[in-house]
Amino acid sequence: MKTYTPRTHSKYGKYIDIDDFKNPSNTYDQAIQEALATAHKEKAALYLHGTINIKQVIEINQSNKNVTGIFGDGMGQTKILFTHKQNGVHNYISNDTPPEKAGIWIDNQNGKFISDLSIQYKHTHHDDFYRAKQSYFGKINGIVVNNADHTLISKVEVSGANRAGVLFTSTDAISSGAKAALINGKINANQLPTGDNNKIVDSYLHHNRVAGVMVAYQKMFTAENNKLAWNGHHHDGGTGYGFATQAGSYNNGIVVIKNTTDHNYRKGIDSHDANNLIIKGNTLNGDRMFGIAVENRQFSMDKVTIQHNKVIHDPKFNILKDDDYGVLNDASLYAGFRAIRLENKAQPWQIFHNPKSGRFMISDNIIDNLTDNMGQTRAIEVRNNEKDVSYLLSINNNTIKGSSADNLISIFGNPDNPDTPYTEKGPGSGHIRILNNTMNIGSTHAPPIYIEEQNTNKQLHGKIVIEQNKLTVQDSNSSTGGISISSNAETILASHNTFDLGGKINRPVIRVEGDAHGKSLFHFVDNILRTDSSYTFENGDWLIHHNTRGNIHGNTHNSAIGIVGDNGTTIADILKAYKAANTPSAGKAFSPADDNEFVIDYSQEDKSDHSMPPASQPNIYDIGTTKIKMDTDLTEKVILHNEGVSRLNSSETLENEDMETASQSHPLSDLLDSHSNSLNINQLNSDNDHQEYVPGHVDARYISTELPNNSYIATEDPLGTIL
Repeated sequence: MKTYTPRTHSKYGKYIDIDDFKNPSNTYDQAIQEALATAHKEKAALYLHGTINIKQVIEINQSNKNVTGIFGDGMGQTKILFTHKQNGVHNYISNDTPPEKAGIWIDNQNGKFISDLSIQYKHTHHDDFYRAKQSYFGKINGIVVNNADHTLISKVEVSGANRAGVLFTSTDAISSGAKAALINGKINANQLPTGDNNKIVDSYLHHNRVAGVMVAYQKMFTAENNKLAWNGHHHDGGTGYGFATQAGSYNNGIVVIKNTTDHNYRKGIDSHDANNLIIKGNTLNGDRMFGIAVENRQFSMDKVTIQHNKVIHDPKFNILKDDDYGVLNDASLYAGFRAIRLENKAQPWQIFHNPKSGRFMISDNIIDNLTDNMGQTRAIEVRNNEKDVSYLLSINNNTIKGSSADNLISIFGNPDNPDTPYTEKGPGSGHIRILNNTMNIGSTHAPPIYIEEQNTNKQLHGKIVIEQNKLTVQDSNSSTGGISISSNAETILASHNTFDLGGKINRPVIRVEGDAHGKSLFHFVDNILRTDSSYTFENGDWLIHHNTRGNIHGNTHNSAIGIVGDNGTTIADILKAYKAANTPSAGKAFSPADDNEFVIDYSQEDKSDHSMPPASQPNIYDIGTTKIKMDTDLTEKVILHNEGVSRLNSSETLENEDMETASQSHPLSDLLDSHSNSLNINQLNSDNDHQEYVPGHVDARYISTELPNNSYIATEDPLGTIL
């Protein structure tokens, strides 16, 4: 029996020192086995220091279950080097291959810790770490925590593993058949063997082949304040994660908070299967293809929060030739970048037992330096392939900056299973709220806000609310400059947004396509639009909407004399305003015509008085006789339109005079009134009480509308419960 002295550490309590067991005549493997046996007897921890070379795993298991933990002098000061050779390869299709070897292994023991040391897998051959076209061959991890609860890994550095730096898993979940039973609905999640309440904190996981930290079959897991860097391999775009939950494994209650990722070769933070997932307060710098990516493969996912993260794109850290796909253009996925991506049911052929409605929040994140190279470059991308249940999605208070991109906020839905000979239909749009996001980008090559639902059942369903966002594009090159929506949503509201679009705007700014048997209720109200050119706003090309009904009013443009399609304004209105731009009027009377119609009477104008009015009384220009008509059959309670012009919901043709005027061109100088101010005909309305018309009163409120009871202001909107 070796002579030893139990000692006490201020933080880790009673411990056994490896120096009491290591001597020139034995190896570290032998000394560690003796020291662990003694620590078991003493119910103490094992203290390691210096550089330690091992050929056998350091394991806490049933035979030494009283060992409380393992610690050293700190990262870089205590170094454990191991050179195990693996047998066979990992089965990446099932992901059920048990881990084979590691530097340290905690097996079926609860409440243990590993702290203040470094572990490195030393490769004896080049294919110990990298094999071309085999992203997931590796089976060797730095630390394995298996079938264990309440484990703490802290201040640990792990590098060189050909799978994960640290792996948390439960081999019992697979070997017992519980995983298969859970997938088939024969047991519930509480009956599945899992590791519970495990943590990794303040650690440095870098240059591992698959992931810095990998999690499988865990409940209430926390990864906090770790640095996760350069995991993966520069030739391979198929793997390389800072943090990852393993595809095909069940995980519930996963918290990834305050970590830093740095240039991982595929994703910074990745979740292939997890629910009740919180990704919060992380900084993700330069990860190759995705900053944050969340999806589910074999288990339903209904609650995800991605909040207060910062994602920084490094456009120079891309892959020009992946070892699986050859040249860049043959693998556009590897050429693109998504800062944040969430996909519900990533494999449409999967069948989930009792799936629940999704509740997804992406809020208060900062996305910086977004730069488009080749492939798709998006800031926030959400995909829903679930056909059995709907979802609530909130994208709020995010800041997006960069030089170029495709979509900035994009949402896709498609429940069809491509493996079946028939087309599967789903409910389509969920409840989507895009609120108070700030987007400032140099150029866009696709619609900045893009929503597309495919293969819906054509029933009106869900609501889309886009409010209080600020979009600035210095050079807009996309087919739609602001918002493009194709959806079966029952209600679509875009209000109080600001669009600053540079470049030549000669295509639509807003495009909405209702995709249901009935018409979607579409409101585009009180938005501010600023562009270098006013042409598309004065001829109606700025807005395209089909199979919708609703309200378009109260929108303003920085230079357009009026906005066609806004508040019932027509091209003829705009051209009449141009025609009369140099004909100031002194006053107009407002008089009733019958019980439900009022007429602005222009006959009482004093044509002899052409003197300049005082500054507080700017001129009102003649745009023809205007009627304000009460019509309870229309969606709007009050409708403003012009006599002799096609009326709302009417197919009347223009009078000959209007048709001739419509063919005339107009110079940009006509946009200004006699005071060199922009003329906005949306302001030429009576006040809402219909009692008095005040000549020159340009600040009068626009005609009020009364929205139907099922409009966007309904208090029963269930999305409000998660904001």
